[in-house]
Amino acid sequence: MTAADVTQVSEDPLVTASRRRILEAAERLIGVHGIEKVRLRDIAREAGVSIGKIQHYFDNRDQVIEAMLGAASMRRVEEWATFANDIDDPATKMVSLLEHAITDRERCTVWLATTSVASRNEQFIPDVARIYAAWRAKLVEVIDAGRRDGVFHPTASADEVADGIICAIDGLMTAVAIALTDYTPERNTRMLRHVTGLLLGTRFEAEGDK
Repeated sequence: MTAADVTQVSEDPLVTASRRRILEAAERLIGVHGIEKVRLRDIAREAGVSIGKIQHYFDNRDQVIEAMLGAASMRRVEEWATFANDIDDPATKMVSLLEHAITDRERCTVWLATTSVASRNEQFIPDVARIYAAWRAKLVEVIDAGRRDGVFHPTASADEVADGIICAIDGLMTAVAIALTDYTPERNTRMLRHVTGLLLGTRFEAEGDK
């Protein structure tokens, strides 16, 4: 089954639900066990389907993982972008985005797996680029609003500041995904606020600072 065949199958409304269940099962397993330890039979068991059912949509385990990674990472960044939709103040909105970016270890693990696959397979680079673009677009939106309100005083263009924040988020997501010692949720949030504040020419107070 080629990539085009997979796309065609995914667009068939009669099979979309089953395919989604398989991909969501793979995502849950990778979030808990990591990409290397997930087998096709594990995915089948988690999804409540037979291995034959999976092979109706995908040739092998790697094809399941590859299909899941791009879709899951984009879905998760879209979900992240909505966390602060009901917040008007740009500074509060930025803090909400920062905190939600690095608190979900499962999401961090899936993202780390996505970039790892992309580093070895050029066909996934456009997917990763779209995810970075979605991050950047949301951050630039908040940065521009804060600059208009006089809350932010960016040290570079909005795009460059957003990319700097993304670099900080990326590094902390890796630390969270591999459960690196000393990178506690509180310390991660504090560091991310500090770095972002430096880029935006402001200071984000932690709860204990008020």
